[in-house]
Amino acid sequence: MKKLVGLMLVLMLALAMTVSASAATEVHIWHTFTEGQQAALQEIVDGFNASQSDYVAVLESQAYSGFTDAVYQATANGVGPSIIFNYGSEAAKYVPDNKVVNLKPYIYDPEIGMVDVYESLPEALRKEVEGFEKEGIYYLPCYTTGPVLFYNTAIYDEMGFQPPKTWEELAEQSKAIYEAKGIAGYSGADGLTDLMQTLILQSGNGYIDVENKCVLFDTEETLKWLQWYGENVQNEYFLDGPTISDYISGDFNAANVASYSGSCAGQPYIELPTFSCAPLPRSINTEWYPSWNRGPIVFDKGDDVNKGAYLFVKYMLQPEVNTAWVKAVNALSSYGTTQACDAYKAYSADLSVSLQALQANLDVAGALPNVTGSAQVRDALKETAQKVGGGMDAAEQLKVLVETCNNALQAK
Repeated sequence: MKKLVGLMLVLMLALAMTVSASAATEVHIWHTFTEGQQAALQEIVDGFNASQSDYVAVLESQAYSGFTDAVYQATANGVGPSIIFNYGSEAAKYVPDNKVVNLKPYIYDPEIGMVDVYESLPEALRKEVEGFEKEGIYYLPCYTTGPVLFYNTAIYDEMGFQPPKTWEELAEQSKAIYEAKGIAGYSGADGLTDLMQTLILQSGNGYIDVENKCVLFDTEETLKWLQWYGENVQNEYFLDGPTISDYISGDFNAANVASYSGSCAGQPYIELPTFSCAPLPRSINTEWYPSWNRGPIVFDKGDDVNKGAYLFVKYMLQPEVNTAWVKAVNALSSYGTTQACDAYKAYSADLSVSLQALQANLDVAGALPNVTGSAQVRDALKETAQKVGGGMDAAEQLKVLVETCNNALQAK
């Protein structure tokens, strides 16, 4: 009899655990991070799941190619992820149709909020985070990266070059390297959109007129730098795109190009023994730098799932957790709350060479508006640069670019 009672108790306990587990609300996280980064993110997911019992975060790796299109289609069909990691311009696609969650009420909630964390962001970054058409906070950065100049120190030393301080100097060095070595001196391929934005903003142009829904870079200065880029590509001083893999770092590792601008997060993938990193040129007429602030976007899946997704974001932004994440992706944290913790202080005291280059430009980092059409503007800038690099007329392509961008910004 005692054995029967004991067995019944075991079964009841197992049933209770099963019911409890099934009652937990699932929060699905789609991502495209590499293997090592995925392992670090899985540790964060496991830590969140162990910290409470109401929600279960589920990490799901997705193909990098076509990822944003896959998310868009899934969301349009009423399925898809609770969270992805991307930029504010990606969140802007979903804001007009209320597909993404306004996190502001959660952040300022007296019970589950994290006002201290959010308000520890620099003012310029908070301006970017809140720069949507509809008032609210529709994404939160969880790490900061940006383009830096990777360069082959063996080639630079042989040529007697120091890392360039201006874009004109970079072009001059690239020409000299091509004539001496028969390889391109530079490529902006891994961040071509951001290179175009940088040339536009550093030239003193505006970017997007939010009120009138049009771009502000239909100028002679933009045309000048677009022609500059195209001529250098056509002369083979610049390499327009990767030839070995999806990333220009493959060509850099193979010594097919002497320098390139790419994310500081790419340093772990550099195999070339003779390399270093330098800050990008930061001024033509105006100082400006395109820092990349990537983080979670929460899709509307109903109140319970939305709350769970927010709580995961809050957990990820705890100082020690956020430190572990930025270390995994070779990035920096912009949160003062993270920067104040001992773990981050130890990390920042011994930064990689790429992060030192990033940090040198962050004081002139600028914010761009996250409005309907801003992601399409980014895409159009890259496509235009590629066309001009391929030999198409710069003036004509600038006209097409402006028209394309304005149509995207004015779309209903």
